[in-house]
Amino acid sequence: MAESVVGEFLEFLKKNKRLSKNTLESYSRDVEQFLTYMNEHGINFCSAKKSTIVNYLYFLKQQGKSQATISRALSSIKAFYHYLFAKKKIEEDPSYGINAPKVEKKESVTLTVEQVDMLLSFDFGKDEKGLRDKALIELMYASGLKVSEVISLKIEDVNLTSGYIVVRSGKERVIPIGSYAVAALQEYIEKGRKPKKGEKALFLNLRGKRLTRQGCWKIIKEYADKISPGLPLTPNILRKSFAQHMLQNGADLKTVQEMLGYEADFGNNLLPLVSRSKMKEVYNKFHPRA
Repeated sequence: MAESVVGEFLEFLKKNKRLSKNTLESYSRDVEQFLTYMNEHGINFCSAKKSTIVNYLYFLKQQGKSQATISRALSSIKAFYHYLFAKKKIEEDPSYGINAPKVEKKESVTLTVEQVDMLLSFDFGKDEKGLRDKALIELMYASGLKVSEVISLKIEDVNLTSGYIVVRSGKERVIPIGSYAVAALQEYIEKGRKPKKGEKALFLNLRGKRLTRQGCWKIIKEYADKISPGLPLTPNILRKSFAQHMLQNGADLKTVQEMLGYEADFGNNLLPLVSRSKMKEVYNKFHPRA
């Protein structure tokens, strides 16, 4: 009976809540694990008490599950029993009033300027891969781009003479880049970029095709492990480090937000957008590798 009820519950979610496939799978997994726990303790799901759910949450904690995982499990259990109560399959909702444990907010991780210097002082080599990897990491720190934006760049989006790139995903924006990134890109484009016929992507894999998101992550992790095993380094950490170092050096928040592509809500102040010349001025003054 339990299996058929879970099936009905998931079908209800699918039709009425418009949840993604991954979310539905999470609900299914969480509820089935809870039912397994009750079966092992001789408890029928229809006769579960508030204490049953609380004990299960404590069991998950003893298993070493994170607070986020426990909170998600409780959310799934609550949805399941709310459904049973609404369909009058049970007389009382045992999950009512149970609060999820507070999820501890992880401190935002960024690199120091010294760690960035150590990373970008690494001998990447002068072969196709080394030139690409150096240019990729220099540009990501120079611009604060997301992975999706980096791999979407085309060769035509780079203006090395004026020192800027054009990001066309979402709202188009022009971002200045410093001398280190310009030099690394120049060398990569001239000596290391070997595209297949018709390929216009700036960053390529070693087969001459557009670099993938996974490929970008792999490159960054590779060098993090080389210079300092365990160094917390991801594309997002490079992006956050870019922003933090600019702000620490005195750049104004509004300009940094423009570079990152944030749509700041200025209400009725109608503040003018940062001009390209102003952005370049701020960048050259405050970016550590300008």
